[in-house]
Amino acid sequence: GAVLPSLQPYVDSYSKSSDARIVVTNSDGLVVSTSDTTIAFGTDFSNRPEVAGALKGLPAVGERDSATLGERMLYVAVPVLLGDKVLGVVRFSHPKSHVDKEVQDHVMGIVAAGLITLLAAACVAIPLALTIARPISRLKTSTESLADGDFTVHADDTKGPPEVRELSRSFNAMAGRIGLMLESQQHFSGAVSHQLRTPLTALRLRLDQAQEAVGDSTSPVAMALEASRVETDRLQEMIEQLLALSRLEAGSTVTVKVNAAVIVRSRVAMWEPLAHERNVTLRIVGLESAPCVALDGALEQIVDNYIDNALTAAPDNSTITIEVHRAHRHIHVDVIDEGPGLSEEQRGIAFERFWRGSETENAPGTGLGLSIVRQLAVASGGVAELLPRANGERGLMARISLLAR
Repeated sequence: GAVLPSLQPYVDSYSKSSDARIVVTNSDGLVVSTSDTTIAFGTDFSNRPEVAGALKGLPAVGERDSATLGERMLYVAVPVLLGDKVLGVVRFSHPKSHVDKEVQDHVMGIVAAGLITLLAAACVAIPLALTIARPISRLKTSTESLADGDFTVHADDTKGPPEVRELSRSFNAMAGRIGLMLESQQHFSGAVSHQLRTPLTALRLRLDQAQEAVGDSTSPVAMALEASRVETDRLQEMIEQLLALSRLEAGSTVTVKVNAAVIVRSRVAMWEPLAHERNVTLRIVGLESAPCVALDGALEQIVDNYIDNALTAAPDNSTITIEVHRAHRHIHVDVIDEGPGLSEEQRGIAFERFWRGSETENAPGTGLGLSIVRQLAVASGGVAELLPRANGERGLMARISLLAR
């Protein structure tokens, strides 16, 4: 139970540096050194649960209330071993409030260090990301312009990482080649148009002169000349529509805001005299205003084609209904006739070039109208389709769907 003179300075020093209360006992549980001046050397601690456990070689950790300090303490009691023999016990104790504060301070330090690290990373990452993102964003804008039909667009290939600059150069080369191809195609279309129109016009004039020379419109020669004139007109119309389709496929796809309801009313007014001659009623139902987006002039051409086809198919004393309505994010314009309609197979191929139904094989036309309609719809970001009438009724519904605005 004697005091170990060499032990006390270490106990005092560690207690001062760590703010811990330290008690050292011998193998009998008697205090041989302590930093607590209220505890006398030789005090028996063997009855303390944590010391009793440590004397048996079992470390103990826990909390207890200190009557001396009037607060809760955290303690650790560990045995001092020499081989399997317990020489004594060292108990460290701290006020719980001090430990909590230390933990909180360390946590706050870790959080602060984390925030500083994040801030530093952001300061480095944001400029780096912008260096990469800006050229990509500019390239994206250029690709969108190209998709909209602007073949003069040029991506900046002088800024950004090497990979982005190389991609921009490849894009510029591609856009340039596409522009040259389309320009060549347009020049070819113009040349073909001129070269074909001139002889056809001359042929038409000669047929007219021949008809005038024959005089008698009932003679076989006059009837043959009239049939030739009709076929010449049909050939000229076919050439015009083929050229129009070619220009449409190569042209711009920049859309504008239009009002489908207003366009329908104007086109119906134009077609009403012809419908009246054929004893067919044109009826408009649906929305009074239907803003949507389409290629400039496209919806007018589509509605004209649908009404023209409906008049060709509609029987006398029937009604063609033009309905304008909205479904979710789209505006629908439906032209509904009471004609013989088309089978499912016919509806699937009706938009192909030169296709003509069996009922219209001998009627005027080229078989290109619906092909142009489909191309106009695609260029407008819409869909053209032929559908059966509701409830199995006789007739056909021709629909154009455009994105609502």
